[in-house]
Amino acid sequence: MEKRVYPRVAANFSAVIANEDGIKLKVMAMDASSEGLCVECNTIERNLVTPGGNFVRDGKPVELFVWLDLPDENGGTAKIEARCHVAFSRRIANDRCKIGMRYLNLEKKAYEKLIRFIEYAMASND
Repeated sequence: MEKRVYPRVAANFSAVIANEDGIKLKVMAMDASSEGLCVECNTIERNLVTPGGNFVRDGKPVELFVWLDLPDENGGTAKIEARCHVAFSRRIANDRCKIGMRYLNLEKKAYEKLIRFIEYAMASND
């Protein structure tokens, strides 16, 4: 049973991720929650933003910057940005991966936009 106040919602939306070295990729976010999100990419892209596909660097989780275009209830998008750390990197097919991230730094206004998106997505799924 889901124990989160705001559960993870499955939704495809555009995202840009960048690592600390400045490598940026446009990816597809697969789901989001108030605590983090998961994106899908190919293995080459994963290896570009995480060192050789590893999500730990120098004994710490790899940090990524994320820019999200969250669909809103008016047919537009709510743009937010966050600093995250990689929680997992998992291969889902021969050349496809999922990268799970947890928010480290999310401004209050961005968090409010994220909660509105989650509530909207949950209401749309009812």
